[in-house]
Amino acid sequence: MDGDRPAPAATIQGLLADPATSFALRRVLWDWEGRDPVDAANDAACLAEAFHERVREMSACTH
Repeated sequence: MDGDRPAPAATIQGLLADPATSFALRRVLWDWEGRDPVDAANDAACLAEAFHERVREMSACTH
C-alpha cells in the first residue's frame, strides 16, 4: 500500500532529476551547489519562513 509509506527524503540530485522541479528551484540548486550545506539549509529555512509569512499576509487581506 503505497499510501501508507512516507515519501522519500528529497535530495539535490533527486530534485534535479525530477521533471516536476520548477526552473526557479533548479536555479537555486545549481547556484548553491558549492555552498556549505549547513549555511544553505539555514538560508533556505529563512527564505521559506519569509514566503510563508507573505502567504499569511496575503491570506489575511482576502478575508
